[in-house]
Amino acid sequence: MQNADTVVDAFYRAYNEHDADAAIGLYAEGARHEEIAFGSERHGHEDLKKGLSGLFAMMPDVHWRERERIRSAAHVAILYEMTGTFTPKPKEGMPPALPKSVSLNGLHVLEIVDGHISVSRDYWDKSDFLAQIA
Repeated sequence: MQNADTVVDAFYRAYNEHDADAAIGLYAEGARHEEIAFGSERHGHEDLKKGLSGLFAMMPDVHWRERERIRSAAHVAILYEMTGTFTPKPKEGMPPALPKSVSLNGLHVLEIVDGHISVSRDYWDKSDFLAQIA
């Protein structure tokens, strides 16, 4: 069984390598991810992988830099900075939109049970993100 620090290290390694399979392998069966800014949730490995793959396609150079880690029982809170380039989907009949640089501070809260993530919550400022990609 992996300890919480090992899981968190592997989580960010998988995210930064854009390896959705490795990231999903850290989650327990039936785990969920809560995207607080959008008020949405993803449940189970297939749904989690779909969300990550979409993010990696939308921001092909996305990268997370951990700033601080705080452990409390089964929870680990990680302050991070996410940077990358947002690539807008082309609109029919319009010239391609220019990519936009993004830098966003956020907080992941992971609940780790028996060496696997059972719940992940991601907190960041939606208005800040939307202003940067506008």
